[in-house]
Amino acid sequence: MSRRRLLTVLSWVAAVALPAAACGQDVPALSGPAFTDPGEVYDALPSGWNERPLQHPQWAEGADLAVTVDQQLYPLLKPWIAEYAGREGLRIAVDRGTCGISAGALNRQEVDVGGFCCPPSPTDRLPGLRFHTLGIGALALFVHPDNPVDDLTLEEARRIYRGEIRRWSEIDPSAPDRLIHPVARLHCKARPGHWRLVLDNEDLFSVRLREVGSIPDMFSVVTSDPAALGYETLWMVHRERDQGAVQVVTVDGEDPADAEAVAAHRYPLYRTFNVTTWTAPARRNDEARDLVQYLYKRMEQAGPRAPYHLVPAHLLRENGWQFAGEELIGEPVGR
Repeated sequence: MSRRRLLTVLSWVAAVALPAAACGQDVPALSGPAFTDPGEVYDALPSGWNERPLQHPQWAEGADLAVTVDQQLYPLLKPWIAEYAGREGLRIAVDRGTCGISAGALNRQEVDVGGFCCPPSPTDRLPGLRFHTLGIGALALFVHPDNPVDDLTLEEARRIYRGEIRRWSEIDPSAPDRLIHPVARLHCKARPGHWRLVLDNEDLFSVRLREVGSIPDMFSVVTSDPAALGYETLWMVHRERDQGAVQVVTVDGEDPADAEAVAAHRYPLYRTFNVTTWTAPARRNDEARDLVQYLYKRMEQAGPRAPYHLVPAHLLRENGWQFAGEELIGEPVGR
């Protein structure tokens, strides 16, 4: 262990663990849950909800399938869906959205397939709805290119976002002695995983946190502020490069671009990408199920290459991640 890391660990113990122990309290877990229980199904729905047939919205009128895809996966999946539609002679309407848009469309029973960039929340688990995990993508931490800091421990990142580490010079003596400006996009607060793997909820973040509402805003802030720390997937780092350059940092010495490190869970921060199908007889569509299987195959063929950097489900299985059917529900045991 380097001297800097040793000092970081000792200072964290002194500042957090020892006072809590002296008061007879357990140190609270700072990270939130990575997944929810697939056995819990949301049932606070109107009478007769489960018997209603699917009714496509206006944007999918006359389509064989209606699909909503989150903004992270849309650029990758839409060409594959068009490819499949042409091969099978189907009309598939695709709408670009978010986890919330997909959840709402599924709750209204409007779409055959919904796409999510997070694991489902308990309220997303509707009766007769099945989740299928296509893969995960590393959630990268990044700084301004002028910042000499190129590695953070996970604990350092947490302490920065909590406001316990306030200056970059506390991380690296060669860094300018300026206040750190942590930046966060606290989306999908009810869903597990993603930024909640750093800190579980917004109350744990520093009062000095700068919160942004969109992915472009995240990059706009970090590219213009030499003291900022932000995060997003590597695919979004590539997509938003016209905003300016950022410097991706390693976490505990592991590179988020290293697919083996992500697959083995040595790199600890990631997004989970799911799509859904219906099993309820009133809404089941075998063509939707076949489409999802096609997307699985295309994801496996593409592999975790740049620019998407998505680790497909089969590599997660090989590395001991836990699945229920085709849904990722747990990290590798003991890692």
